[in-house]
Amino acid sequence: MSSKKQLYVLRHGNAFAHGYERDDLRELTPEGIEEVKQTARAFNEQGERLDAVFVSPYVRAQQTAKYFLAELDQTDVEVQSCPLITPSGKELDIALWLNDQKAKSILLITHQPFAHQLVELLSDEPLPASFAMTTAALAALEGELFATACCQYRWLIAQ
Repeated sequence: MSSKKQLYVLRHGNAFAHGYERDDLRELTPEGIEEVKQTARAFNEQGERLDAVFVSPYVRAQQTAKYFLAELDQTDVEVQSCPLITPSGKELDIALWLNDQKAKSILLITHQPFAHQLVELLSDEPLPASFAMTTAALAALEGELFATACCQYRWLIAQ
């Protein structure tokens, strides 16, 4: 049995840019909701499962979790809000925190620039030149532990 863990990093869907005094209250646009659903369907096609989901407390990330998980073929996944993975999250702190998690397959629903920085930190090779954590993009990594340059970048689903 493999001791490798799976990590998926999902950036929230497209959100309204204006009209909010607080960034944490921005909501998904209708296009953002559809992006998230498409990403979830593509993830289903990969045939992979999630053991735990950690979601930024920001409204657009919480909405992304709701729509993404509703599209999945599994209902038994544990979902928790995680204030560490907001746009200002510290990727090295999260890598250390991830190593303490018992789950073998973890999804983080988060934001830019944190999402890209985390994938880049963990990847053992430079990311492809075309790599971009656009809205509703989902990156997959695999490794025995989550530390600087210790994971294999597997794939990216981007709309």
